[in-house]
Amino acid sequence: MKLAFEDFQFDIQALTLSKDGRKISLKEKPAQILALLITQPDKIHSKVEILEEVWPGRTVTEQVVFQNIGHLRALFGDEAIKTFSKKGYQWQLPCDPVDGALQGASVVASDDVSIGEAQKNDSTVQASAQISDEKHTAQLPWALIVPALVAAAAIGGFLVFA
Repeated sequence: MKLAFEDFQFDIQALTLSKDGRKISLKEKPAQILALLITQPDKIHSKVEILEEVWPGRTVTEQVVFQNIGHLRALFGDEAIKTFSKKGYQWQLPCDPVDGALQGASVVASDDVSIGEAQKNDSTVQASAQISDEKHTAQLPWALIVPALVAAAAIGGFLVFA
């Protein structure tokens, strides 16, 4: 089953995500949290519940939930997931079922692409997401483009004047 919200489409079974027909790579754990939140949007999901659903039988800290929620907010905006202090998280964006004929491009959840590094902690599992779109580099966030251009200019200047 696919659900659409804003410019996104998310396949709940395959844990795949697309935006405006472009592939978005989403790691498995954030995708599982997203599936949990959007399939029960009226429910407030506690950190303990999310840990039991997404990391069953594993010992991880609540910090990993916080980190993954942060990565989802980076993709969908802060308004997408509401935090209820000492209660949990709730999906806020309206979702509509997508007709099977309107399938956008998507990519299977994987562990090889990430947006931002989760803080390294022996007791947590890193899980993050990154927009992956080689054909549309103009759409990359400025936060990634500007440092790359500055670094390239510095290296070029060094080589010219060396």
